[in-house]
Amino acid sequence: MEWVLFVSLQWIVLGSATQPTSQLIQPFASEELCNNAAEAIRNEINAPIPAQRVQTLGRVVCLRKDK
Repeated sequence: MEWVLFVSLQWIVLGSATQPTSQLIQPFASEELCNNAAEAIRNEINAPIPAQRVQTLGRVVCLRKDK
């Protein structure tokens, strides 16, 4: 059984939202590895960008891929 990581991002720039983008990252050999990658991405998304008027919104989800 493999795991895939679904990432959807949207930016708010000076109060205006951009179109969301998404990417599927695969494969992960275990749920734990996928969750570790998801957590790293969430931490990066939540890190403030100094002196920027940009907000990043993201959804990061691990999904089981049946072969």
